[in-house]
Amino acid sequence: MIEALYDAMAIPASCQLGKRVYKKLFFENANLGPTDKKALRDDVDAIQWQYTFKPTTIPIQPYEDAEREYHEVALLQVTLKQAGRVGRLTEVIHRAIPYPLIVVFQSDHGCLMSLAHKRFSQAEKGAIVAEDFQATGWINLSAPSDHQTQFLASLNVSAWPHTHFFAFYSAGMERVVALACARLSGAFSLNGSAQASDRTARLAQCRALENQMAGLRAAIKKEQQFNRQVELNTKLQELERQLGREATGL
Repeated sequence: MIEALYDAMAIPASCQLGKRVYKKLFFENANLGPTDKKALRDDVDAIQWQYTFKPTTIPIQPYEDAEREYHEVALLQVTLKQAGRVGRLTEVIHRAIPYPLIVVFQSDHGCLMSLAHKRFSQAEKGAIVAEDFQATGWINLSAPSDHQTQFLASLNVSAWPHTHFFAFYSAGMERVVALACARLSGAFSLNGSAQASDRTARLAQCRALENQMAGLRAAIKKEQQFNRQVELNTKLQELERQLGREATGL
């Protein structure tokens, strides 16, 4: 099934690597807590360095500025035994490897693509920080939704910018963000790099509102006093209106 994703990406054969990455490398070289180690040990079946994008495999130049360096991009394929902790595993993998990654998870739920930008740490010289984690959610490649179908159609890497690897990777990030926005706005659209930071910030605000709404719904179910239920419902309705306003700008 995962081949349908790679077919959509149309990655040049020169980029294919197909090299296994052993979990012990994460245990030995990454700063993992007990929970992270358990998730990696129990939930991950195999990790494959499936594709490597670098100047010798694709005509794209390295990128450097005061904040970051993108000399190459790797696509890792992670096969899961169980998917309950995929969010935690996403962060573990992105933080363990210092260069930009496209991480593709596959499980019984389908496939999930995750990206995160990397920059130099301001607190520790030589360290790399992963930030702005974005993921598609699970996609059933046999029966994708309309928005997911549009997302898959946008993944052909030949149409992504080839000026340098930061632009190339940012194009992938833009598509993952666009799919997340489509869930809220009802339309899949690529707005261009000039609006990317504003769109990502608005998406983060929408997610924060959704988290607040989920907390209120849980509190309403537990609340025994009718007056308090009414008060919480009023707050929930206001958040729903605010989410609607934010979503229209996505």
